[in-house]
Amino acid sequence: MWDIVPYTRGKGLDLGSGVYKAFNHFIGVDSGKQYGGSRVADINCLCDDLSLFATNSLDFVFSSHLLEHIQDYKGALREWFRAVKKGGHLILYLPDEDQYPKVGEEGANPDHKWNVNYDKIVEAMELLGSWDLIEFEKRDADNGPGRKGNEYSLYFVFLKL
Repeated sequence: MWDIVPYTRGKGLDLGSGVYKAFNHFIGVDSGKQYGGSRVADINCLCDDLSLFATNSLDFVFSSHLLEHIQDYKGALREWFRAVKKGGHLILYLPDEDQYPKVGEEGANPDHKWNVNYDKIVEAMELLGSWDLIEFEKRDADNGPGRKGNEYSLYFVFLKL
């Protein structure tokens, strides 16, 4: 969680925050689907439509383990990136298909719509305009001090140029 601090200053969103936002200053956005539709976030709506927010209006958009639940992930990324201002950040934390059961396999999350990998994310981002991938890490249990045995994710930080 602390790795995102340098990229999440100012006004920004925690998409799919559920009941708990990563940090108090984030604006939590969640559909409440996981909680029976009840209000659980600051804004209760689907996270693939950020029309409440103007283009280039946010300092950051953060999403942890949400994008894989959205069928049109390229459209969702386009919407999220649209809302980030130049010099702002899009921070993604996603399950790595190499470390997590794939859609349809035993043990996979039945709500995952697609399998995530580095190439798919970068390919989708290439359609969106000018950015720089300033941080990327494949996170797993053997990925350094303090890593827990249940790490199985890809961590991306995109800077909007």
